[in-house]
Amino acid sequence: MLKDDMGYRFIEDIAIADIAFEASGKDINELFEYSAYALENTMVKDLKSIKHESTKEFKVNAKNLDILLVQFLDRLIFYKDTEQLVFAEVNVNVEKSGEGYEAHCSAMGETLDSERHSLLVDVKAVTMHMLYVRKEEETWKAMVVLDI
Repeated sequence: MLKDDMGYRFIEDIAIADIAFEASGKDINELFEYSAYALENTMVKDLKSIKHESTKEFKVNAKNLDILLVQFLDRLIFYKDTEQLVFAEVNVNVEKSGEGYEAHCSAMGETLDSERHSLLVDVKAVTMHMLYVRKEEETWKAMVVLDI
């Protein structure tokens, strides 16, 4: 559910051809959800303009949380690139799986509509530049740089 006080902020002066954001959450699931909202908000100005007409469910696996976040965000970009889908609500459950982690996601949104959605930039990929996912005291934080 979208909140008025989202758990992310955009960071300027990191790179001129990229967009960077820092996300935070009370747990790892919320961190991934806010990271998804930051990604979507990079492309669509008002996430509340996106209707819940389509649902995509998927899972991604990785050895560590940094790469899991990249794979998770890359999957959302994949749906934007292949099906023109953008998402307004994202629910994530991250859990330990064997020697790594697994993220289960349910994302609700709709096909991009330039008449109703105020489009910003087209995100091409998630980079590894300055990437981190870590717990700081009681808060999970991530830094992500997006190639636009």
